[in-house]
Amino acid sequence: MDERTLEKKTHMTEIPWITGMFRHILHPPGMTTGAQNRSSEQWYINDHCFVVDPSDRLHWFGITNPYPPDGSSRYYAPGSHRHIGHAVAEHPFGPWETREYAFVLPEGTSEGVGAPYVVRSQEEYLIVGYTARWFASRSQDLESWQAIKDVAPPDLGEAGRDPCVLRLDDGTCLLYLAGVHNGLSSVLLGTSRDLLHWKREEPALRTPIPSPYGVLESPFVHRRGDDYYLFVNFSHRQYEETLVFHSRDPRRFDWDAPLCTLFGHASELFEWHERTFISHCGIEDRHWADCGAPYGLWLAELGWSKPVQQP
Repeated sequence: MDERTLEKKTHMTEIPWITGMFRHILHPPGMTTGAQNRSSEQWYINDHCFVVDPSDRLHWFGITNPYPPDGSSRYYAPGSHRHIGHAVAEHPFGPWETREYAFVLPEGTSEGVGAPYVVRSQEEYLIVGYTARWFASRSQDLESWQAIKDVAPPDLGEAGRDPCVLRLDDGTCLLYLAGVHNGLSSVLLGTSRDLLHWKREEPALRTPIPSPYGVLESPFVHRRGDDYYLFVNFSHRQYEETLVFHSRDPRRFDWDAPLCTLFGHASELFEWHERTFISHCGIEDRHWADCGAPYGLWLAELGWSKPVQQP
């Protein structure tokens, strides 16, 4: 038996699971005291990200907008996504303090701002994402942002959205996008050294599902030692269904070998004081309103279990 086969047989993959329960931690910015343009309308939170700053404070950045007053699905229409909210906390379960919006499009615009992702780059932070075009801005303090002009969009495939960035030990950055490759729903992949110029690679995850826009959303890759876990939302089958895939190679995950399924929409993970946390939110969370669930952002601690090794 060669060394690689022996390692494969003896390596036991940890399986993530929700410990306890999801707890509501943040009302949508726009509804809370201190928010810019405080409104009496019902707002929602959708795709987002977390950052831990050097002082150990947590920062949340994410899509937040009001529902259309007529209750229609126009929240997906052009010009309906205008705000990227910002909130900070000293502890994952809060209290969370709403800050001014990190990004706002003018009222009446036909554009929309998509899922943001913030990553540390040397002595500053970069926030990347989509409006009608790919955008990038830089900040020294996570409070004020300066747009980086004329940034070319990453050409990784069709319908790319919902970015996640993973930095490898050699400094290479991997960009994951939900999208379409050769007509099939996929998690697209690109590489970069500066976070601004991206080279297309083969998709990190391919499905056999044909789609013009992709049936997967919000990919997130979490590293744990030498193991990589891809969390990806299968929301076009079930809105709160997150599939988890495992690999020892962050560039390749196998659609035919899902590790487990978790409850959550647009889920993001972060490590804080050697504990892992996972989030949940979404436009369609208003379906839960009849049971009294508040709108906004939810958080739970994530545990890691090793299966019993079979003889």
